[in-house]
Amino acid sequence: MKDVSKSSANTALRDDRAGNREPAAKKESAVAAAPGQAAALRGMKLGELLRGVETISAPPLAGLEIRGVVCHSGSVQPGGMFFALHGAKADGNAYVAQAISRGAVVIASEHSRPADAPPQVVWLQVREPRKALAIVAANYYGHPAEALRLVGITGTNGKTTTTHLVDSILKATGAKTGLFGTIAYRTPHGEYPSPNTTPESVHLQSFLAEIRDAGGKYAVLEASSHALTMDRLWGCRFAAAVFTNLTREHMDYHKTFEDYFAAKRHLFDSRPARRREKSRSSRRWSEKLTCTTSSRQSALRWLWG
Repeated sequence: MKDVSKSSANTALRDDRAGNREPAAKKESAVAAAPGQAAALRGMKLGELLRGVETISAPPLAGLEIRGVVCHSGSVQPGGMFFALHGAKADGNAYVAQAISRGAVVIASEHSRPADAPPQVVWLQVREPRKALAIVAANYYGHPAEALRLVGITGTNGKTTTTHLVDSILKATGAKTGLFGTIAYRTPHGEYPSPNTTPESVHLQSFLAEIRDAGGKYAVLEASSHALTMDRLWGCRFAAAVFTNLTREHMDYHKTFEDYFAAKRHLFDSRPARRREKSRSSRRWSEKLTCTTSSRQSALRWLWG
């Protein structure tokens, strides 16, 4: 794979200055990234997959072997588990029939079992499907985030530049890394298209497993406000979190500026055992972040200009 660290960082810097800020219609409505090498089908008992998941009814057939976990009906493989999620523009529950026709044996949804569901299909009603997907994905891939040091960067502008700079520093030490953001997703095995700034949780866990299995130790990622509110990073513990700045963007999604700020704050509420909070923002928002985060440690501010 070509070395993209320097050229990508330069491109990212130009994009940031030009105001390229994750158009929601392009980035957040896409459904699936190219799977990583770790996404090869494997079998796991349903009971093992559901460890830590809150279900409304006790799951039957805990010994049922599941071969694949997906949230896009077109990606279902025979013996797989399909999560019917509400997306920005579509409801996954409308694609349950397609998932079953492709071989899904388990459906996870916030809705109760419909009367026309085939009797051979296990229907799991879960309280929070996106969090449940993140937990199941981590179980399926063997909790790869626990083997890595994660660096998350959030903020309106500067995420892409900052992720590439941090990744370049880590790679300069000889470390194998992973990088996830607006330009591309990258692991030691290669580069993949990035339909979303931050991968969906099941794709992210697959990529993290790919980094781990290749002997990597670090993953640097852009944490978009959409991803944080959609629980794509649920269960991930960050060794470092960076807050760049906050300007008035994505008001069509977050409705208010306070809601937008609250979404960004989720990255700092992930409650790792130890965390350093770093900011390159205006004092008002960085100080507010420091005061409201769950672990009120001192913030190291990196100010623009």
